[in-house]
Amino acid sequence: MRALSHTKPPFASGSSLHLKLALCLAASLVLLAIDHREAVRMLRLPFAMIVEPVRQMVHAPAHFFEKVSEFGSSHSELASENQRLKEEALLLKGKQLKFEALEQENIRLRGLLDSTFKVGDQVLIAEPLSINIVPYENLVVVNKGSRYGIQPGQAVVDGNGVVGQVLRVTTHHADVVMITDPSHAIPVQINRNGLRTIAVGTGAADRLKLPYLAGSADVRPGDLLVTSGLGGVFPAGYPVARIGAQPSENQGAGRLEAIPVAQLDRNRELLVVRTDSSPLPRIPDKSDPQPANTLSDAAR
Repeated sequence: MRALSHTKPPFASGSSLHLKLALCLAASLVLLAIDHREAVRMLRLPFAMIVEPVRQMVHAPAHFFEKVSEFGSSHSELASENQRLKEEALLLKGKQLKFEALEQENIRLRGLLDSTFKVGDQVLIAEPLSINIVPYENLVVVNKGSRYGIQPGQAVVDGNGVVGQVLRVTTHHADVVMITDPSHAIPVQINRNGLRTIAVGTGAADRLKLPYLAGSADVRPGDLLVTSGLGGVFPAGYPVARIGAQPSENQGAGRLEAIPVAQLDRNRELLVVRTDSSPLPRIPDKSDPQPANTLSDAAR
């Protein structure tokens, strides 16, 4: 034990620091010279292959935690991106539905305006508030009343044809009786040949009856019935209905039916027609006394 205690290390504290530095530099130079030799490089490869598993084992925990962190962040980003895309898809779908509704409304309004241009009458657009179609009453309530100039008896149409006529009016609303109401009758004529008759409501929204047409009348399935203008309620020329299938011979006369052309149970906009009923000025007769010329009298 005493001998071991007196053993000195190679570089004891009493050794010169300059000698230590010189030995380290010499060893470095020798190692650099040896490293440049091709034989030493060939020997390094097997040692590197032996040490590589150890190096990978040492770095494995760090790589593992790095991959877990990347996976967590990627999963969170993908989840948020997926949620954002779902929200955008929902918004786009809602906008698409709105665009489809606007497109249909545009088509309906174009039909109404086209009908207005064709007939040339003064019209007012009204929206239905409620529609009541039962066997004993076919009625629709619109959101325009007397404050807008609506009066009982005015005709109501849509973009396809006649819907009915105004029955009752309040300040803000009006009740419109449809042409299919059992108590309603409308003078019509066949557009093809001018044959006049009366179409009477049946209580069903898809059917009118023509009780005053004889079985021998010149009527064909598909003939268009238009308002004849008789009675002064409905202006002439408005489409009303089309003739359905002709009844068989054993059913007898007066069993003809017609299908309304207006969309009575699906309307979203209606036109209240106000025709100009003011009388035309009478053409003066030659025998009538001529009015005096005011300018010539003043000149005299």
